[in-house]
This record gives sequence, structure tokens and C-alpha cells, in this order.
Amino acid sequence: MELDNIKKHCERLVKQIDFYVGEGKGREILSDLYNVTGEETPQECAKWANDVISRLEDNIDSEKLILIRQECACVKTNKYSAYNKKYFKELRENNTDENEYLKAVANFLNGRPRIGQKVEFVDGKIITHIGIKNSCGCFTVKNGWDKPESITWCRCCQGTLYSVYQFVLPEKACHMDIVETHATDGSDCVFSTWYTEK
Repeated sequence: MELDNIKKHCERLVKQIDFYVGEGKGREILSDLYNVTGEETPQECAKWANDVISRLEDNIDSEKLILIRQECACVKTNKYSAYNKKYFKELRENNTDENEYLKAVANFLNGRPRIGQKVEFVDGKIITHIGIKNSCGCFTVKNGWDKPESITWCRCCQGTLYSVYQFVLPEKACHMDIVETHATDGSDCVFSTWYTEK
């Protein structure tokens, strides 16, 4: 990935803080952490990311913080994607029972790039295993750390997955949570997705 991933990430982060907390709050909360150039080493990126985590957790409530971090995802799917416009519709047409449909979705997504190495439907939930064993695959701090200091950082990966899974049952509310990540001393990054009535 390009060296300026950290700069792009910081710009997205400031924008999302402004949106969820208030105009100008992004630069205020990050203050000295805003001046990244994109020329930082992976180790400098990791230190920056851990400093950002602390600053965010000290200044923003947890519900807003999850939304902010999800919106900072490096890769996101939108309503025009083939997932939404084609694949999920075809799977739904062939599986009228909701649980059978969700199993079909999990099978379809299993091993797809940017989704995960393993996707399964277990006890009413879609479980996604990112599949990067024993190291964090974050593009922003690539190879800069063994693991983030908090799952706050991992919410970006959650945002990438959420951007896809929200279109599986668009008439329902999509919920996601972290089962484990390297930040929680897990050996993999695992996310759980489920749906409720809106």
C-alpha cells in the first residue's frame, strides 16, 4: 500500500469526528496528531494509531466512536455494488426461507477477497474470520505493530464488512460486533453479524 495511507486515514477520521461530534472537533480532539505527512515508518504509524486510540477513547462516547471508526474503513461497498444489485438478490430469489438465505450468503462470501478467509452461518449469525493469523492486517499501519492496543482500531475492519452485510437484508437492521481480534489476544480477527426488525 502507498505511504500516504496514514494521511488518508487521518483525513477520514477528522471528517467523521466532525460529522458525529461537531464541526471542528476532529482537529480539536486530534490536535497534534493531525499533522501526519504520509512519510511515517510503519513503527511511527503504529505509535500514531495507538495515540489516536487513546485520544478517541478519552474524548468520545463508545456508541459514536464505533460509528466513527466504522466510517473510516479503507475499503467500503456501496448500494451500486454487484453484491447489492445482483448477487444477494439472486440468492434471495433461490432461498425464500431467511435462514437458508443467510446460509447461502455465508457460503457465497466464504473466501472472497476483502470479506474473509472463512464465512459461516452459526446459530442465526454470520461469522466472518478475516484469516490473517497472528498479525494485524491493517493497511494504515502495515507491519508496524504486532497488534493494536484496543478493539477501537479494529472497528475499521468492522466497517468494511458492515458495508457489505447491510445489503444482505436491507429491510432489517444490521448489527455487527467483534468476537475476537489480535487486539483481544485472539489468533484471528472474527466478526459476528445478525439482523433484527427495524
